[in-house]
Amino acid sequence: MNFLARSFLPVYASETSEPQSVALGDNGDSMIIGGAIMYLNPGETWPTCATCNHPLVPLIQINVSSERTPETFRALIPSVVPVGGSLATMVQLFVCPQFDCYDTSITYSTDTRSWLLRVATVPIAFPSDEPQLVEARAKIEQGPGFLPAHLVETWVAGKEETLHEALDWGQDDSEEFYAAHEPEPGLKLLGRSTRGKYYCSTDHCPRGGPHHAHPSSRELIQLGDRFTCEWEELDAFLGTLGNSWIEQCVEHPEVLTLSMSGDW
Repeated sequence: MNFLARSFLPVYASETSEPQSVALGDNGDSMIIGGAIMYLNPGETWPTCATCNHPLVPLIQINVSSERTPETFRALIPSVVPVGGSLATMVQLFVCPQFDCYDTSITYSTDTRSWLLRVATVPIAFPSDEPQLVEARAKIEQGPGFLPAHLVETWVAGKEETLHEALDWGQDDSEEFYAAHEPEPGLKLLGRSTRGKYYCSTDHCPRGGPHHAHPSSRELIQLGDRFTCEWEELDAFLGTLGNSWIEQCVEHPEVLTLSMSGDW
């Protein structure tokens, strides 16, 4: 059986602006990592942690409408608005910067999630300076675990990746084949996730259906882990206990899940 899946690797923008002012804007960049800008709908309040009520911080916001986002990825997201308008469809992950909340929640040891993961169509214009937004930005910029913003301009095609050896699902790959197709660590789109001995994720699709208990899913975005990230600030978020990635339900593509695997 062929388990190969093409990965896409990030091309980062040069850092010419203050981190607090970095935004996706009108230049068509594909993704923003960190920062204090959260793309929300008009009147939408800044999301907070369900456990401690601290304002969530933006971890990744990928502009699916952007033509700099790979078409292979864009085709997997439902109801994407076309580029050039006032709105953009995004995959957004906001997380709690309080380490205890996030570390406990990411292992699915509690029913309370310390993050918000969603597909949303939101205004692409720089968010308004409503008082509640200004207050939330100031709180996360001055709080623990603030991640300065980095832009991903576009993505380049990586290699076709096979299942990680930790899965060992009887694919019977030769050493040469596995060496050529071993999953890349770190941030990437699609491909195959790097794994460890243990795996944490939700065990069902909330939308139900015939595959409710054992949904078929694909790896959509790999976030990385503390050993492969390029910036020290990412240690607080990108899988402090192991590799983290976003999975997508194949039957219900609007359903995304944050998953993790490691050897803890």
